Amino acid sequence: MAEITRDLEPTGEPNAWYQGVIKELARQLLSDQEECVIFLGAGAAFDASKKHLPTGKMLSQSLAKECHLEWHEYIPLSTIAFYYEFYFKRKALNRTLKDAIADPSIEPSTTIEKLMAIIDTLEKHGRDVLVITTNYDQHFERAYERRFGRPPGVIIYNGGTDANDKKAALHVGLSKDPRAWRPRSAQTYLYKMHGCISAAEDRNLVVTEEDYINFLSNSSSYDPDKSLLQYVLGKISDSSVLFIGYSLTDWNFRVIFKATAEKHAKSGYAVQYYTADPMKSYEMIGWRALVEFWGQKNVDIINVDAALFVEDLATVLRELASTSTLKEVK
Repeated sequence: MAEITRDLEPTGEPNAWYQGVIKELARQLLSDQEECVIFLGAGAAFDASKKHLPTGKMLSQSLAKECHLEWHEYIPLSTIAFYYEFYFKRKALNRTLKDAIADPSIEPSTTIEKLMAIIDTLEKHGRDVLVITTNYDQHFERAYERRFGRPPGVIIYNGGTDANDKKAALHVGLSKDPRAWRPRSAQTYLYKMHGCISAAEDRNLVVTEEDYINFLSNSSSYDPDKSLLQYVLGKISDSSVLFIGYSLTDWNFRVIFKATAEKHAKSGYAVQYYTADPMKSYEMIGWRALVEFWGQKNVDIINVDAALFVEDLATVLRELASTSTLKEVK
């Protein structure tokens, strides 16, 4: 396992290794035998070029300030949110998150907008598309409806619900029993694994440390009304997994990985952009340790800006779809 970078050749083209990975991912996205599942994290919603949704770090700092707590950049949002809920109760935490995330003046990021080109090609090629996200926002839905003139299928998993609530049915948006659910052909579904800001009530959003504990307990339950969709876990087990917008140092990401891809996926790629600061050798040591750690878990790190990566993948996917039959890419 290794770090894959997007270095340019003298011709101006990306290096062969990077291009090879992009082509393989495009082939898997088009194939019905070796598939690729896309996970979207908070970084996919970040866009430095325009007004953007707050990052987890920004939310953590804001909540800490309201609690009059000393804040450090390495304190995760889940920890600060736990204290915020203790001080002000859950209803106030949900309202604060909704005010920050449901702002209609914030447009979908460049990464999300460019992702629509990938989905467009896949739908035209007759593929059913599953995108999994831990983001609460509705920017994917907005970008999709703007592009296609119709909403995507959306399934919300309220995994932060108290795991001791034996009667809770945690999925919203299913048309049938969770054990029997399958997507309709050539339709895009968004599986919102941490809840949705449109239903920020009780513990529907997975945000505090306690919510993550509930999520792990619920997701591993044998009760089909509480566990993750079997179709989703089955899809992951037959696929490579592409993580876009996750901080690989974040333990929240490790919870998601542990509950899904670590036990089920064949292999994985994680897009994370990192540039070394020569004055901070300890950061480079940490980065190398990160690459090695995830390599041991069969995850290669693609060191490139997320929006640029998605654009590259969309271009190669479109070229492959235009020159290949479905039979040829199997």
